[in-house]
Amino acid sequence: MSTKLANKIVVITGGTRGFGYAIAEEMLKSGATVIISGRKEEALQMAVSSLESHGRISGWLCDVRDEKQVYALARNTVNKYGRIDIWINNAGYSSAAGMVLDLPPQQAIDMFLANDMGTLYGTQAALHFMLPRREGTLVNIYGAGSNGKASSPTGLYAASKAWVTSFTRTLAVEIKGSGVKLVAFSPGMMLTDMLTSPTVIGDKAREKMKDFGFVLRFLGRHPQESARKLVQVVEKNNKEFVEYRALKPWTPIIRLIRVGWENLTRTGKSPEFEIHFEQGYTPEI
Repeated sequence: MSTKLANKIVVITGGTRGFGYAIAEEMLKSGATVIISGRKEEALQMAVSSLESHGRISGWLCDVRDEKQVYALARNTVNKYGRIDIWINNAGYSSAAGMVLDLPPQQAIDMFLANDMGTLYGTQAALHFMLPRREGTLVNIYGAGSNGKASSPTGLYAASKAWVTSFTRTLAVEIKGSGVKLVAFSPGMMLTDMLTSPTVIGDKAREKMKDFGFVLRFLGRHPQESARKLVQVVEKNNKEFVEYRALKPWTPIIRLIRVGWENLTRTGKSPEFEIHFEQGYTPEI
């Protein structure tokens, strides 16, 4: 068990499933007290019940698109536990894949509210309580697009994560010397339901998805792997600001060798997935 994280108070937004759930589990195993949030009561209670065997866990209903609910999450945590040591802005999602011109604009609005405004609200709420103490760690989750490169056919999601990168780097400059540490973490391609059950819009995107099974096998990793790495980064970090990317420049070479060996020994297979196809968006003009 990690001595550095033992008894730390950790808030994870969007912790009822996927990467957030995996982070909660790994934080609990490290001895932390964990508070997860979610939008749906049933999913929240199921997650809390499932995680209880690993340590002290509680859950709060919170829609990160609502500023008041995010501040309530922070305030309730402080009222119950006295402080917030680590806040992880994890809540967010990827909309359908597709060419930018084929995607309904509402999907961009929905993602911006969750991925970007949720990160802003969470940051402001967490720092409201951390800055007066001059201590704490804030974690923002990067993703595809956070390196500024094109990311077709997930352009809208990538744009939302590019915003998170710019926002986080600006924040790092503004809070330098405050005593609060800032961690930006890019977990890589994870085998969560956002990837294993995607919606694809438009014929061009459908064509691009022909090799999706190989891509999942080649680059996909279990969210638990990334969660363990995030816990290690938070535990060991002594810098005011650090950016960590799970996908290294040499990762594709290592994965290609692994896939080649699996093919040779007939030990590997593509992860199971199901793609849902829809027609491209037609504006009402």
